[in-house]
Amino acid sequence: MIRVSGLCFSYSRKPVLQGCSFGIEPGDFCAIVGPNGSGKTTLLKLIAGILEPQGGEISLDGRPLSRLSVRDRAQILSYVSQRQEVVFDFPVFDTVLLGRNPYQSRWAEAGAHDREVVERVLEQTGLLPFRDRMLTELSGGEAQRVMIARAMAQETPLMLLDEPLSNLDITHQFAVMDILQQLNKQKNTTILIVLHDFSFLHGYANKTLMLCGGKLQHFGPTEEVITPEHIRETFHLDETFSVDAGGHVIRTTNH
Repeated sequence: MIRVSGLCFSYSRKPVLQGCSFGIEPGDFCAIVGPNGSGKTTLLKLIAGILEPQGGEISLDGRPLSRLSVRDRAQILSYVSQRQEVVFDFPVFDTVLLGRNPYQSRWAEAGAHDREVVERVLEQTGLLPFRDRMLTELSGGEAQRVMIARAMAQETPLMLLDEPLSNLDITHQFAVMDILQQLNKQKNTTILIVLHDFSFLHGYANKTLMLCGGKLQHFGPTEEVITPEHIRETFHLDETFSVDAGGHVIRTTNH
């Protein structure tokens, strides 16, 4: 369970989030949408504990996030960032194996169960053929799948993903969303995911959180949030765009 109350954050005195409050229940599959610069990535980083709130509070299962140790946090939530930077060039298998670190004592080697988890996740994500390849030998889309696989290997009850589909072709976009949906339905994994493509919302996300200008514009069941009126309002669309009931935006005239 995630509870966000009065959350505020600024970069160099420029407000990015202003008084956001909402709750995510266990087993929710919640999409975060909004224009560029609306605070989506910042919100995810605050929940992940990468950034500290400048106002308000975040709690996980009734415990303030600020009071959780790094290890406890890593056993509760996993995080896939928007941009992947290769700091250490490890093979794919070893990179995904890093997701098992929260369950190992210091200096301990990965056990048989840890390796079994990694093998299973590599198979689920279609990465088994790449298991011995170095990260720098992969395409952007392949590297993105490796980071998603590492988060899956962490086996946390909460997964936070910031635009995980951005570097993937359409086939792998659906494959990743199907995997997340399977985790959500079979293991009750709570998913909080930043998406730009509205076509994925109705088929996967039971809830949607819509941000604009650092403020929570709409939050609730996806079918109630993703409406033509809300999309026009939040994305400042003029009469040259049409929006259908499914949230698909089409430009009707040229400038």
